[in-house]
Amino acid sequence: MAEVTTDSNTIRQWAESQGGRPAAVGRTHEGADVGIIRIMFPDNPQFEHGSLVEISWDEFFRKFEESRLALLYEEGSLFSKVVGRDTVEQRRGDHETARSNGGGLSSEKDQGSRGQSGDPSLKAREYRDEKGEVHHHTRPYMERHGGGGQDHR
Repeated sequence: MAEVTTDSNTIRQWAESQGGRPAAVGRTHEGADVGIIRIMFPDNPQFEHGSLVEISWDEFFRKFEESRLALLYEEGSLFSKVVGRDTVEQRRGDHETARSNGGGLSSEKDQGSRGQSGDPSLKAREYRDEKGEVHHHTRPYMERHGGGGQDHR
């Protein structure tokens, strides 16, 4: 089961135990701006690292804190995802609500209605990059630009 943490020691210990290193997406890494951060696993041939640039743990954690991020990871696995803390807090809230409403997760219908009330559902925030991979806009992006779902090709 996936764990979530914001603790720098936990993140570093987990990453290094899996052969992971701090990295930034190359096209976003310019000068003093670290850009978008990731954890890369250079010894694992299944991971493509061509677009990543290795950075220091200090740079990684500075950006991690500035951007209010959290790490979703799986113990004993290479699975990890850097996510916004607001996303984690919202999901925790959704799970608490689900428990108080009988223990089930919210339905797609519930998620769709949330999207119409100003809290966009994941599907409403979806877009595809130039490779056709699916990504999701952040809530601040949606608030600034309105809407979503457009392709970024």
